[in-house]
Amino acid sequence: MVRVFFLLCVVLLFSSIVLFGNSVDGQAIRKTRAERHTREAEAVQLLSWAAARQKAVAFISTLTTAQKITIITGNSTTPRNCAGTISPVKTFPGLCFADGPMGIRIAHNVTAFPTAIHTATTWDRDLWYQRGDAMGAEFYGKGVNVFMGPNINMARVPHGGRNWEGFGADPYLVGEAIYQTVKGVQDNRVMVNVKHLVANEQETARSTANSVIDDRTMHEIYMWPFIKSVQAGAASFMCAFNLVNGTYACENKRIMNDIMRKENGFQGFICTDWGAIHSTDTSANAGLDMSLPSPSFFSLTNINKVLGGTLSQATFDKMVANILTPYYMLGQDQNWPRVTMRYSGDYSGAVTSPFVDVTADHDILARKIAADGTVLLRNVNKQLPLNPNAGLKIAVLGTDSVQRSNVVNMGGGLYDFGTAIMGWGSGSVFPTYVVTPLDGIKAKFGAANVRSVPNDFDVRAAATAAAAVDVAIVCSNVKSGEGYITYDGNIGDRKNLTLWANGDNLINAVARVNKRTIVVIHAVGQVDMSAWINNPNITAIVWAGMPGQESGNSLA
Repeated sequence: MVRVFFLLCVVLLFSSIVLFGNSVDGQAIRKTRAERHTREAEAVQLLSWAAARQKAVAFISTLTTAQKITIITGNSTTPRNCAGTISPVKTFPGLCFADGPMGIRIAHNVTAFPTAIHTATTWDRDLWYQRGDAMGAEFYGKGVNVFMGPNINMARVPHGGRNWEGFGADPYLVGEAIYQTVKGVQDNRVMVNVKHLVANEQETARSTANSVIDDRTMHEIYMWPFIKSVQAGAASFMCAFNLVNGTYACENKRIMNDIMRKENGFQGFICTDWGAIHSTDTSANAGLDMSLPSPSFFSLTNINKVLGGTLSQATFDKMVANILTPYYMLGQDQNWPRVTMRYSGDYSGAVTSPFVDVTADHDILARKIAADGTVLLRNVNKQLPLNPNAGLKIAVLGTDSVQRSNVVNMGGGLYDFGTAIMGWGSGSVFPTYVVTPLDGIKAKFGAANVRSVPNDFDVRAAATAAAAVDVAIVCSNVKSGEGYITYDGNIGDRKNLTLWANGDNLINAVARVNKRTIVVIHAVGQVDMSAWINNPNITAIVWAGMPGQESGNSLA
């Protein structure tokens, strides 16, 4: 049997076609952003890398060893305001780190933007920049210094749990997308923390897996998006859990010092993924600058054992300078807003955090990106777009068409929540709201014309509803996420490429009774469609991706 897969980097010439011809003009969005940046540039003095380095070095000359260690190590005491924290030292107020790749995690009144994989399918540099700019504005508004993202790993494994966090599997596409994203975020004076350096392509055994890559492949595929990030002026990078050619990424001199710094001129800092440090002098000499979320091997005791011996004073001071240089370069020492979040590992922090609204008009941009990133895979006899004035009776079917849990929990560990707008883990967001496919279709066609069976396993009821209407829309999904959480046997990575729940059976049951069946798929990546792709009654297939909070509006 021939298996049919959706290939993200091949079928994208059909992007931007949605069910009902939705369109959003981005001119007003761009004008608003430009005016804001002009006002802020007049109030803050930004520095060149060289001038910022001089300022950092001058400050470092006043510090003790213990104070320097405070700057290169996270403070993991709880409760805390940020996912990661660098404590204050003298006039330096410290740093607040927060996830993640599609918006601020564990905070109220923020935007759940379309995911990176969805944004990539717009093929629009301007939208890539605007998304980065809007995300940067929200991180700035919450007082976050360092945006832990974007994720630019290469989606080498189709089952990879975090593929949806990145821009896909084509190095040129990813490179162009990350370039614009870095520019957009840092135009708000927020430091990016591009991750995960490098070849962190799966959640399975991510702390022990060894990625073996020859030099040409490393440069042309896996490192290329990181190089483009440097070219865009990226402030920092996060090294990965895995080994690269037999050496842990966070103590890999070839990756950090040779390729990033010597070959490509990177001048900012490199921090660990959470707990991904394995040594003191070896890591520092290889190019690691910061240990997160806690001191670990970079504690005062461990540093004092090697300082002046296997770790030179010059290297130690350079680590501190690498952290402070982008801080000064982006003017974060001037008029920086206070942190207005409350991070908590049990996710209750989002509920009790200060309710500072940073969403502005970002829903308009989120809707446009979600719509432009939607891909039409099949459209027999131009069935789409449907005419909302034709008096059509429509059945909207499947768990993916509705929201089943409280919105706050969508980013915190409850994944059987109905419609899929993102995956799970540290890359997720607590959306302020979610527009479901059913919401969007009802708003366009009128609730009286729409029937709903929001249950993948109630096949009989779905077939009955489908048989009685003009058009049947079946919504199905596939999710994945970070490996510290397991859902239905999926340990972050997907255990197969089939639709979740009872998706295949639901689609076949509906298509047997309705000759105008439309399949809408929300998915983190490739899907095996062989169970139903050849059914002639399936006249349209819409790849709706991972669209964020404006899902239903972007579809309709």
